Amino acid sequence: MISIVTKWWHVDGARDKAVAALKDLVRQVEQHEPDTYMYCLHTSVVPGSLPPPTPNELIFMGAWKDMKAFEAHRDGKLFQDWLAEHLDLFVKNSGHLYVSAEFADRFAGFVRKEAVGQK
Repeated sequence: MISIVTKWWHVDGARDKAVAALKDLVRQVEQHEPDTYMYCLHTSVVPGSLPPPTPNELIFMGAWKDMKAFEAHRDGKLFQDWLAEHLDLFVKNSGHLYVSAEFADRFAGFVRKEAVGQK
């Protein structure tokens, strides 16, 4: 299994639209990508965070069967079509989505069933 933590930033004034679009992406990935084991999105919480994030920061935590499954997600039609439709909501660099990413290989841990709950 391969995990990733990424950060994206929505453009000023686009938070509600960006969050709605990302919720739709989560729904589609859950329905159509069985090798995506976890796909969780979070808005930043400024109080208590060190260093404090910018208010337009969005955080992904995902896990895939393996790197091949991640690449199939990232390069696949579902994500690429979604990105083409919603890229204007997010910060770009040279016309591409600006993102920070860190891959991780889990060596221990758990996820309680209560974590599956949604807002």
